[in-house]
Amino acid sequence: MKLSTLGRGQAARITSVHHVPAVIRHRLAVMGLIPGTAVELVRRAPLGDPLQIRLDNEQLIVRREIAKLIDVEAMS
Repeated sequence: MKLSTLGRGQAARITSVHHVPAVIRHRLAVMGLIPGTAVELVRRAPLGDPLQIRLDNEQLIVRREIAKLIDVEAMS
C-alpha cells in the first residue's frame, strides 16, 4: 500500500522508498522517512494535497505525489 492511501488516524510502517528519485529520497531520509519508520496520517488538505503525517514527536507535510511513491504496511 502507498502512504497516500492511508486513512485519517491510520498508522503504518514505511517499507520502501526505492522508487523515489535519489535527491528526494535523500531529503526524505533527512526528515526521518526511511524504511522501518512508523508514521500516522494526521490529515489531508481539502483537495487531498498535501498530507500531514506524524513521525515520532514531529509532524511533517508531504506532497501527495511523493506519498504515492512511498510503500507502507498498515500497523494494527
